[in-house]
Amino acid sequence: MSSCRNALEELVIEEAEAQYKRLGADIKKRVDLSEVIAYALNRLPPMYATTQRGWTQQRKRAEQELGQAIAKSVRNGFLSTQSDNLRQNDPIPAHELISQARSLAKLRKIFNKEYLKWKDVPEVVRTALDSGYYQSLSSGTYISIDRRNSLLARSYALRRRTTTILTNQPSKSDSKSDKDISADIKDFESYMSGTTYRYSNILESLVSAIIDRRIQRLDATLQQKVSIDDVAAYVLNRLPPMYATTKRGLQNLRQRIKSEMTNQIIEIVKEALGKVMHTPERTLPPLPFEKFNLELEETLVLLREMLGREDITWRNVAEIVEESLRLPNNA
Repeated sequence: MSSCRNALEELVIEEAEAQYKRLGADIKKRVDLSEVIAYALNRLPPMYATTQRGWTQQRKRAEQELGQAIAKSVRNGFLSTQSDNLRQNDPIPAHELISQARSLAKLRKIFNKEYLKWKDVPEVVRTALDSGYYQSLSSGTYISIDRRNSLLARSYALRRRTTTILTNQPSKSDSKSDKDISADIKDFESYMSGTTYRYSNILESLVSAIIDRRIQRLDATLQQKVSIDDVAAYVLNRLPPMYATTKRGLQNLRQRIKSEMTNQIIEIVKEALGKVMHTPERTLPPLPFEKFNLELEETLVLLREMLGREDITWRNVAEIVEESLRLPNNA
């Protein structure tokens, strides 16, 4: 669901990072921002969107109507979640944390480049191949919660400062250019939002799978008229969010879905399909950060040719790039 996102996630992350900065050092050691964010999101209404207009509307509504609720839910998250050895050793499986943006985050780790974008990846890979340089990815390497939270909070502060500088510059003849740059930064922040955290709304993959099976039963002509993302957003906005951060939490939520919600989800999917199929076709701009996925597609084409790997997709690009850099005589 690359074009279906919960607009509330970024607002909750921003609030969690801001509140974290104000905590004492002793408290910081006992909290995990991923758990705080998931806790808050599970107590707030989902606000999924699939278009730029929908994203803007959801964000505006959240800011106007849910500001206090977001702050309170995050605050309660800090009070209610504490790190322990069980949770640290029971992370949510990696395959539950997949997205185009998360694949880019993996590449950032490989090359140790914090602000790498998809359009920069081919050149960075080529330079690494030519020079034989390889900065190993610390996959699975343990980083303490306190250390991880500190790094994330520092990154947040830098992003806020950069955006503020750009948006507060005095009006000049090139002010439009400054606004464009600022908008691009904000869009990219939205695109990458959440990639450094360990949480997932497990309903997203489940709902998408059910929708896909239902669409396959439709006439071929009708299938072309149905957007999985539009149907998914309709369904997810009518179900309670189920964000998990651990394997145990994931299993518990799936058991609850199986025993209590399966029929409800199927009925809402049917309702959503009916509404989407009977809605006149609209040409609306996609989510504001979808442009970065277009850069991704161009990057994949170049990488397939460069590495001689036609099997590269956004799901495995980081692993294949890392594998290629490990090969001897890769220059």
